Amino acid sequence: MNNITRIRKAKGLRQNDLADMVGVSQPHISRIEKGDEGPPLSLFRTIADALSVPLSALFTDPRTDAEQALIEAFRDLPESRRQGWLEMARLVQAEARAADRASDQSQTR
Repeated sequence: MNNITRIRKAKGLRQNDLADMVGVSQPHISRIEKGDEGPPLSLFRTIADALSVPLSALFTDPRTDAEQALIEAFRDLPESRRQGWLEMARLVQAEARAADRASDQSQTR
C-alpha cells in the first residue's frame, strides 16, 4: 500500500488537485490510492514531486515503533475490550487538545 492519500490530505489537497498537478484523471488517482492500479515508476516519481516528498515517502511506513506496538496490542485484544480502549484513547486525545488550547490562550495573554 502507498502513502499518497495520507500525504495528499496532510497537504490539504483533494484528489482532483493532485490529478491536475500530475496530468492524470481523478479516478486514476483514486485507483492508485486504493492500490487497485500500479502505475509506472515514472508516475510515482511525478506524484512524489508534486507532493514535494522523496519517492521513498510514498511507500515507507511513517509509524514509530511505539505506534506499531500499540496497533499490534490493540489488534490482539478481544473485540469486547477494544471499545473500552478506543474510548480511553479518545478521552486522552480530548484532554491533550484541551491542554493545548489552554496553553495557547495563556501564551497569547
